[in-house]
Amino acid sequence: MKPVILIPAYNPDENLIQVVDRLIALDIPHIIVVDDGSKPQCKEIFRQVQQKEQCHVLFHAVNSGKGRALKTGFNYFCLHFPDSPGVVTADADGQHQSADILKVIAALEENPERLIIGSRQWEGHIPFRSLFGNFLTRAIFSLLVGKKLSDTQSGLRGIPRSFIYRILTLKGERYEYEMNMLIETKVESVKILEIPIDTIYIENNKSSHFNPLVDSMKIYFLLFRFLFSSLFSALIDFIAFISIYKTTRNLLYAIIVARIVSGSVNFLVNKNIVFKDRNRFIPTLFKFVLLLVVRGIISYLLIERLSFFFGFTVTTLYLVVESTLFWASFALQRDFVFYHRQEE
Repeated sequence: MKPVILIPAYNPDENLIQVVDRLIALDIPHIIVVDDGSKPQCKEIFRQVQQKEQCHVLFHAVNSGKGRALKTGFNYFCLHFPDSPGVVTADADGQHQSADILKVIAALEENPERLIIGSRQWEGHIPFRSLFGNFLTRAIFSLLVGKKLSDTQSGLRGIPRSFIYRILTLKGERYEYEMNMLIETKVESVKILEIPIDTIYIENNKSSHFNPLVDSMKIYFLLFRFLFSSLFSALIDFIAFISIYKTTRNLLYAIIVARIVSGSVNFLVNKNIVFKDRNRFIPTLFKFVLLLVVRGIISYLLIERLSFFFGFTVTTLYLVVESTLFWASFALQRDFVFYHRQEE
C-alpha cells in the first residue's frame, strides 16, 4: 500500500481542489484533508473535496492550529490504514509540485524508517520573511540540536509509520509542532533524509497563516529549552564556586564542590527532560562524570595559570573560562554523553 497524503487546511481557496485533483491523477489512493475550523464560506470547497472517492475529510469545530490538524490526521491514519508505510504531508495552497510530492513518496517507500524532508532550494524571488526566518531557525536548530538541515520549515514531509506513533503525543498545536517533530528525531534516533524540491511562493506567500512574531517565538522557545538546563546549572555552579572560594580561598576545592553540586542537577535534568535519554543509567553517568572531571581539570589549570601570569582575579577568570567551556560541554553532552547509539 502507498503512503497516505495528509493535507491540513485552514480557510483554503480553489487551490485545494486543484491540489486534490492533481494527486488523484497521480493514482494516489487515499488523501486525508483536515478542515481546521475554516470559515463558513469554505464549506463548498470541502464539500467538493469530500465527494471524491479517494478523499477522507475530517473537521475541527474551531481553528486549533496546524499542529493539532496534523495530529488529527495522524490519528485517523493510524486507525484506518494499518498497511500503509507512512504519511506524506502537503500544503493546501498548491505550493508543492506534483513531481516533488512523488519524489517524497518514493523516498519514504525506499526509506521506511527515515523522516523525509522536501527541502526547498533557495533560488529566485523568495519573500524576505521566509528566507530570513528559515535561515535563523536553521542556524539555531543546528547549534542546539546538532543536526544540519537546509530547510527546517518545509511542509512537505514523509513521515514513517513507526515515527507517527511517537509524535502523536508531542506538545505543540501550531507551527511549533513541526519543529518539535524535528527535535524528536534526535531523541528517538530517527535519521532525516532531505530531498531537494522547487521553491514556489504564490502571491508572495500571502496565503500562509504563519505569524512571523507569535509562531517564531514559539519555535525558538521550544529550541532554547535545550539550553535552559545548562544555563541553570551554570548559575548554580557559579554561586556555589563564589560562596566556597570566598570562604576557603582554595581554588581547587571550590571548583570540585561547585562542579559536584551543579553537575548533579545538570545530569538529572538533561537526562530526563532535555535530551530524554533512554540509554542505561550507569554508562551514561560514567560518561557524564568523565566529562565533568575533564572540564574541571581544564578549568582549574586555565584559571590557575592565567591568574599567575596575568594577575586577573579568580572570579573574573572563572566567568571567562566557564563561559568558553560552556558551549563545548553542551555539545559533548548532546553528541556523546546523552547520544543514542542506535542512530548510527
